[in-house]
Amino acid sequence: MMDHDVILGAIKVLYSIINNSNLNLGDVEELLRFFGVFVDGCHHVKEEYILFPTLNLSLFPFENSPVYVMVSEHGVARYLIRISEELLARLKDGDVSVKDTLVDYLTLLADHLSQHIDKENKVLFPSSMDLSEVESSRSVEDIEKNADHSYWVSKVSELKSKYGVK
Repeated sequence: MMDHDVILGAIKVLYSIINNSNLNLGDVEELLRFFGVFVDGCHHVKEEYILFPTLNLSLFPFENSPVYVMVSEHGVARYLIRISEELLARLKDGDVSVKDTLVDYLTLLADHLSQHIDKENKVLFPSSMDLSEVESSRSVEDIEKNADHSYWVSKVSELKSKYGVK
C-alpha cells in the first residue's frame, strides 16, 4: 500500500530527528500534524471505513480478529500522537523538563507505527486487495481529498530530503 511507504518514510525522518541532539521542534510539529492528519485522518479512515468492514464480512468476524487488533492499535497511535502534541506544546512554551519525555513518546510512536505497518503488511493485507474495488459509502478519493493527501506525500518527501533519509 503506497500510504505505508509514505508513513515509513516519515517514521525514518522522525527517528533521524530524535537521534539528533538538537531537536527541531518545527519539524517535529509538522510530523505530528502528518501523523494526525495523514495517518489517522486519512490512512486509518480508509482502513476503518472501507477495508476492515469488507475483511470482517468476507474473512472473519471482528471480535478477536486481526482487524480488532489493528483497530485497537489505531487507538494507541491516536493516544501517542495526542500526548506527543501536548508535550511538544509544553516544550515550545519553555518547559524544557518535558524534552526527554517527548523524545520517549516520539520513539514509542515511531516504534508502534513501524510494528503496526509490519503486521498489516505481513498478516492482514492480501497482496491483491485493492481498495478501489471495495464497496463503501465513502470513497478513497474523498477521504484523501479531505486529508490533503497529496500535500502530505510531498511534505514527507521534502523532510526526507532535508534529513537525508531514503
